[in-house]
Amino acid sequence: MNNFVRVIDRSLTFKQVLWLIPIVLTLHNIEEALTMPTWVMANLPLIKENLPIAIDIHFTPAQLLLSLLLATAVPFIVAIVCVDGEKRTKKIYLLFLLQAIVLLNVFIPHIAASVRMRQYNPGVITAVCLNLPFSLYAFRRAYREQYLTPRDFISLFVVALLVYGPVAWTLHFAGEWMAKMF
Repeated sequence: MNNFVRVIDRSLTFKQVLWLIPIVLTLHNIEEALTMPTWVMANLPLIKENLPIAIDIHFTPAQLLLSLLLATAVPFIVAIVCVDGEKRTKKIYLLFLLQAIVLLNVFIPHIAASVRMRQYNPGVITAVCLNLPFSLYAFRRAYREQYLTPRDFISLFVVALLVYGPVAWTLHFAGEWMAKMF
């Protein structure tokens, strides 16, 4: 363990680490909000060509920003509800399910899309530089402090794999619906 991680371990309580879950995700969403609307509009044909299923998906700058707003607000709501959870409870599991989804998001779409498209895609910098190391730290800390067991990790990632797509599509379509309302 390097000195930086030791300093963090000594200076942050576990509950403070839990509060960093929505905060770190917010920093990531800010990168996406600053770059995604322009990037998506410029790369829409390439995006549609690289989707795993053929679907007539629509993006507008307003829809993208509203989807990101939801993707920022929901984790804070989850944290408010769950941060006081005791060890090995559903509340802690839910908060770490959110973090497992964030960790999956580092690889799909961020790293995978950057490699496949051979270019920057919105969010890849904070995904790799913030979300990946923070996720590893938070999961390691949860294990070390016995908030999660090895079995919890397996089930978290299985559930995260199952819900990641539906959550992403729900955020997209909710943002689209909200954009039409305004």
